[in-house]
Amino acid sequence: MIEELGLDPAEILRIGSGIFSLVLFSISFYAYLRNRDRRLLFVSGAFGLYFVRVILEHLDIFIPNFDLGILDLLLSIIDFLILLLFFLAIVYPRR
Repeated sequence: MIEELGLDPAEILRIGSGIFSLVLFSISFYAYLRNRDRRLLFVSGAFGLYFVRVILEHLDIFIPNFDLGILDLLLSIIDFLILLLFFLAIVYPRR
């Protein structure tokens, strides 16, 4: 049924994961505001960057005929930053 409407199930899952990352960003940032643990700020930043990544991947939906030549490089940099933030969240010492 989804394919009959012209919707690709993989695209729906990617957009859904972006929305879920926005929810996780909100929850983790709220947790950071409550107890000021810097590790939660790193995790929150990683989820926020993932949301930005999904938006950038799907710019053609929001802005038709949009061509960004450096998009692949930008997405790779964001992937690296996401992994770096999760790594920092794991190794950063507790207070």
